[in-house]
Amino acid sequence: MRNSPPIRLLIADDHALVRVGLASVLANETDIKIIAEASDGSEAVSLFQKHQPDVAFFDLRMPVIGGIAALRAVRQEFPDACVLMISTFELDEEVAESLAAGARGFLLKSHDPSMLATVIRRANAGDPQFSSAVLARLAARVPLAPREIEVLRGIARGLSNKEIAAQLHLSPHTVKTYVKGLLTKLDATDRAGAVTAGYESGFLKIQKGQS
Repeated sequence: MRNSPPIRLLIADDHALVRVGLASVLANETDIKIIAEASDGSEAVSLFQKHQPDVAFFDLRMPVIGGIAALRAVRQEFPDACVLMISTFELDEEVAESLAAGARGFLLKSHDPSMLATVIRRANAGDPQFSSAVLARLAARVPLAPREIEVLRGIARGLSNKEIAAQLHLSPHTVKTYVKGLLTKLDATDRAGAVTAGYESGFLKIQKGQS
Protein backbone atom coordinates (compact mmCIF):
# COMPACT_ATOMS: atom_id res chain seq x y z
CA MET A 1 0.00 0.00 0.00
CA ARG A 2 2.86 2.34 0.84
CA ASN A 3 4.33 1.97 -2.66
CA SER A 4 1.04 2.46 -4.48
CA PRO A 5 0.78 5.65 -6.54
CA PRO A 6 -1.47 8.34 -5.04
CA ILE A 7 -5.04 8.78 -6.19
CA ARG A 8 -4.96 11.62 -8.73
CA LEU A 9 -7.74 14.15 -8.11
CA LEU A 10 -9.23 16.92 -10.26
CA ILE A 11 -11.35 19.60 -8.56
CA ALA A 12 -13.73 21.71 -10.67
CA ASP A 13 -15.60 24.53 -8.92
CA ASP A 14 -16.05 28.17 -9.87
CA HIS A 15 -15.55 29.29 -6.26
CA ALA A 16 -11.86 29.54 -5.38
CA LEU A 17 -12.74 29.32 -1.69
CA VAL A 18 -14.26 25.85 -2.23
CA ARG A 19 -11.20 24.66 -4.15
CA VAL A 20 -8.88 25.99 -1.45
CA GLY A 21 -11.02 24.40 1.25
CA LEU A 22 -10.95 20.98 -0.41
CA ALA A 23 -7.19 21.23 -0.93
CA SER A 24 -6.73 22.18 2.73
CA VAL A 25 -8.78 19.22 3.96
CA LEU A 26 -6.71 16.82 1.81
CA ALA A 27 -3.31 18.42 2.45
CA ASN A 28 -2.12 15.70 4.83
CA GLU A 29 -3.41 12.73 2.82
CA THR A 30 -0.28 11.21 1.30
CA ASP A 31 -2.24 8.81 -0.91
CA ILE A 32 -4.30 11.56 -2.59
CA LYS A 33 -2.80 14.16 -4.90
CA ILE A 34 -4.65 17.13 -6.44
CA ILE A 35 -3.29 17.33 -9.98
CA ALA A 36 -5.49 20.07 -11.44
CA GLU A 37 -8.16 22.65 -10.58
CA ALA A 38 -10.79 24.08 -12.91
CA SER A 39 -12.93 27.17 -12.45
CA ASP A 40 -15.60 26.41 -15.09
CA GLY A 41 -17.14 23.43 -16.85
CA SER A 42 -15.27 23.84 -20.11
CA GLU A 43 -11.95 23.97 -18.29
CA ALA A 44 -12.99 20.90 -16.28
CA VAL A 45 -13.46 18.90 -19.49
CA SER A 46 -10.14 20.09 -20.94
CA LEU A 47 -8.21 19.30 -17.77
CA PHE A 48 -9.84 15.90 -17.48
CA GLN A 49 -8.82 15.13 -21.07
CA LYS A 50 -5.28 16.29 -20.36
CA HIS A 51 -4.67 14.62 -16.99
CA GLN A 52 -7.20 11.74 -16.95
CA PRO A 53 -7.49 11.78 -13.14
CA ASP A 54 -8.54 8.80 -11.07
CA VAL A 55 -11.30 10.80 -9.37
CA ALA A 56 -12.84 14.20 -10.13
CA PHE A 57 -15.15 16.56 -8.25
CA PHE A 58 -17.45 18.57 -10.53
CA ASP A 59 -19.53 21.39 -9.09
CA LEU A 60 -23.11 21.07 -10.31
CA ARG A 61 -23.41 24.70 -11.36
CA MET A 62 -20.42 26.22 -13.15
CA PRO A 63 -19.97 28.96 -15.77
CA VAL A 64 -19.54 28.30 -19.52
CA ILE A 65 -21.04 24.82 -19.26
CA GLY A 66 -22.64 23.28 -16.19
CA GLY A 67 -21.34 20.34 -14.25
CA ILE A 68 -23.76 17.80 -15.75
CA ALA A 69 -22.92 18.88 -19.31
CA ALA A 70 -19.22 18.64 -18.43
CA LEU A 71 -19.81 15.18 -16.99
CA ARG A 72 -21.55 14.04 -20.18
CA ALA A 73 -18.68 15.33 -22.29
CA VAL A 74 -16.12 13.53 -20.16
CA ARG A 75 -18.08 10.28 -20.06
CA GLN A 76 -18.48 10.30 -23.83
CA GLU A 77 -14.70 10.13 -24.21
CA PHE A 78 -13.92 8.26 -20.98
CA PRO A 79 -16.84 5.89 -20.19
CA ASP A 80 -15.23 4.70 -16.96
CA ALA A 81 -14.52 8.19 -15.61
CA CYS A 82 -15.03 8.49 -11.86
CA VAL A 83 -16.75 11.84 -11.35
CA LEU A 84 -18.49 12.90 -8.14
CA MET A 85 -20.92 15.80 -8.38
CA ILE A 86 -20.85 18.36 -5.57
CA SER A 87 -23.51 20.93 -4.80
CA THR A 88 -25.00 23.12 -2.11
CA PHE A 89 -28.48 21.71 -2.77
CA GLU A 90 -29.87 18.21 -3.33
CA LEU A 91 -32.67 18.98 -5.80
CA ASP A 92 -34.26 15.71 -6.91
CA GLU A 93 -34.10 16.45 -10.63
CA GLU A 94 -30.44 17.42 -10.53
CA VAL A 95 -29.45 14.35 -8.52
CA ALA A 96 -31.35 12.07 -10.90
CA GLU A 97 -29.91 13.82 -13.96
CA SER A 98 -26.38 13.54 -12.55
CA LEU A 99 -26.77 9.80 -12.02
CA ALA A 100 -28.28 9.33 -15.46
CA ALA A 101 -25.24 11.12 -16.92
CA GLY A 102 -22.95 8.65 -15.18
CA ALA A 103 -21.87 10.35 -11.94
CA ARG A 104 -20.21 8.00 -9.45
CA GLY A 105 -21.98 9.85 -6.64
CA PHE A 106 -23.42 13.12 -5.38
CA LEU A 107 -22.05 15.02 -2.37
CA LEU A 108 -23.33 18.10 -0.62
CA LYS A 109 -20.79 20.79 0.19
CA SER A 110 -21.90 20.39 3.81
CA HIS A 111 -20.56 16.80 3.77
CA ASP A 112 -18.37 15.96 6.76
CA PRO A 113 -14.85 17.14 5.77
CA SER A 114 -13.22 14.45 7.90
CA MET A 115 -14.80 11.82 5.63
CA LEU A 116 -13.67 13.39 2.36
CA ALA A 117 -10.52 11.30 1.96
CA THR A 118 -12.50 8.13 2.66
CA VAL A 119 -15.07 9.14 0.05
CA ILE A 120 -12.33 9.60 -2.54
CA ARG A 121 -10.73 6.25 -1.75
CA ARG A 122 -14.05 4.42 -1.91
CA ALA A 123 -15.06 6.11 -5.15
CA ASN A 124 -11.69 5.22 -6.65
CA ALA A 125 -12.34 1.61 -5.61
CA GLY A 126 -15.61 1.64 -7.53
CA ASP A 127 -18.13 2.28 -4.75
CA PRO A 128 -20.80 4.98 -5.39
CA GLN A 129 -20.67 7.78 -2.80
CA PHE A 130 -23.56 9.93 -1.59
CA SER A 131 -24.21 12.35 1.23
CA SER A 132 -26.79 10.93 3.64
CA ALA A 133 -29.37 13.58 2.72
CA VAL A 134 -29.01 12.67 -0.96
CA LEU A 135 -29.44 8.97 -0.19
CA ALA A 136 -32.63 9.72 1.69
CA ARG A 137 -34.03 11.66 -1.26
CA LEU A 138 -33.02 8.90 -3.67
CA ALA A 139 -34.72 6.28 -1.56
CA ALA A 140 -37.92 8.29 -1.51
CA ARG A 141 -37.86 9.22 -5.19
CA VAL A 142 -36.40 6.29 -7.10
CA PRO A 143 -38.35 3.04 -6.65
CA LEU A 144 -37.16 -0.05 -8.49
CA ALA A 145 -38.68 -0.65 -11.90
CA PRO A 146 -40.31 -4.06 -12.55
CA ARG A 147 -37.36 -5.20 -14.67
CA GLU A 148 -34.91 -4.17 -11.95
CA ILE A 149 -36.87 -6.24 -9.43
CA GLU A 150 -36.71 -9.23 -11.79
CA VAL A 151 -32.94 -8.85 -11.99
CA LEU A 152 -32.75 -8.50 -8.21
CA ARG A 153 -34.79 -11.69 -7.79
CA GLY A 154 -32.30 -13.47 -10.03
CA ILE A 155 -29.42 -12.21 -7.92
CA ALA A 156 -31.24 -13.40 -4.79
CA ARG A 157 -31.44 -16.90 -6.31
CA GLY A 158 -27.70 -16.89 -6.85
CA LEU A 159 -27.87 -16.62 -10.64
CA SER A 160 -24.99 -15.16 -12.63
CA ASN A 161 -25.50 -12.21 -14.99
CA LYS A 162 -25.40 -14.64 -17.92
CA GLU A 163 -28.07 -16.85 -16.36
CA ILE A 164 -30.29 -13.86 -15.55
CA ALA A 165 -29.84 -12.60 -19.12
CA ALA A 166 -30.96 -15.95 -20.55
CA GLN A 167 -33.96 -16.11 -18.23
CA LEU A 168 -35.14 -12.56 -19.02
CA HIS A 169 -34.15 -12.63 -22.70
CA LEU A 170 -31.68 -9.76 -22.25
CA SER A 171 -28.03 -9.36 -23.16
CA PRO A 172 -25.44 -9.94 -20.42
CA HIS A 173 -24.32 -6.33 -20.90
CA THR A 174 -27.85 -5.07 -20.22
CA VAL A 175 -28.08 -7.18 -17.08
CA LYS A 176 -24.70 -5.85 -15.95
CA THR A 177 -26.07 -2.30 -16.36
CA TYR A 178 -29.15 -3.22 -14.30
CA VAL A 179 -26.96 -4.70 -11.56
CA LYS A 180 -24.83 -1.55 -11.43
CA GLY A 181 -27.98 0.57 -11.13
CA LEU A 182 -29.34 -1.67 -8.37
CA LEU A 183 -26.16 -1.31 -6.33
CA THR A 184 -26.46 2.46 -6.59
CA LYS A 185 -30.17 2.64 -5.79
CA LEU A 186 -29.92 0.21 -2.88
CA ASP A 187 -26.68 1.75 -1.55
CA ALA A 188 -24.98 -1.66 -1.70
CA THR A 189 -21.34 -2.43 -2.43
CA ASP A 190 -21.91 -5.97 -3.72
CA ARG A 191 -24.61 -8.41 -4.84
CA ALA A 192 -25.15 -9.85 -1.37
CA GLY A 193 -25.66 -6.35 0.00
CA ALA A 194 -28.19 -5.63 -2.75
CA VAL A 195 -30.18 -8.74 -1.81
CA THR A 196 -30.14 -7.78 1.86
CA ALA A 197 -31.28 -4.24 1.04
CA GLY A 198 -33.93 -5.67 -1.29
CA TYR A 199 -35.51 -7.69 1.52
CA GLU A 200 -35.15 -4.86 4.04
CA SER A 201 -36.83 -2.40 1.68
CA GLY A 202 -39.61 -4.83 0.76
CA PHE A 203 -38.81 -5.12 -2.95
CA LEU A 204 -38.03 -8.83 -2.77
CA LYS A 205 -40.69 -9.55 -0.12
CA ILE A 206 -43.35 -8.00 -2.33
CA GLN A 207 -42.37 -10.27 -5.19
CA LYS A 208 -41.91 -13.53 -3.26
CA GLY A 209 -45.30 -15.00 -4.11
CA GLN A 210 -45.13 -14.16 -7.79
CA SER A 211 -43.86 -16.52 -10.45
